[in-house]
Amino acid sequence: MSRLNYGAGANVDNRVPGGDAYLEALAERLRSEGWHARVIPSAGEAGLVRVVNPSAPPLNDDITVGPDRAGLWWFRWSFGVRIAHVDNLDIATARIIRVLGCPGR
Repeated sequence: MSRLNYGAGANVDNRVPGGDAYLEALAERLRSEGWHARVIPSAGEAGLVRVVNPSAPPLNDDITVGPDRAGLWWFRWSFGVRIAHVDNLDIATARIIRVLGCPGR
């Protein structure tokens, strides 16, 4: 069983039945905005979306998906901070582009 620790003793199970579907939807939305995004699957647990700024490849991150203690599913930065609820692709996409984007471009 894969367990992630999101602070304050919040160990949660990261195995996601169909969790990659959330990641695929996010990757597709990011690609539609012109970003490089691909899902990297992981055996037995949710994979990740590798997101790369096409104008500045060093600006990249691996986006994961996982539940909080209440069982709600969130997209998360590679360091565990929540981006947006999995049902809100618009907010997730906007936040990822804003954080990994190039100011003034």
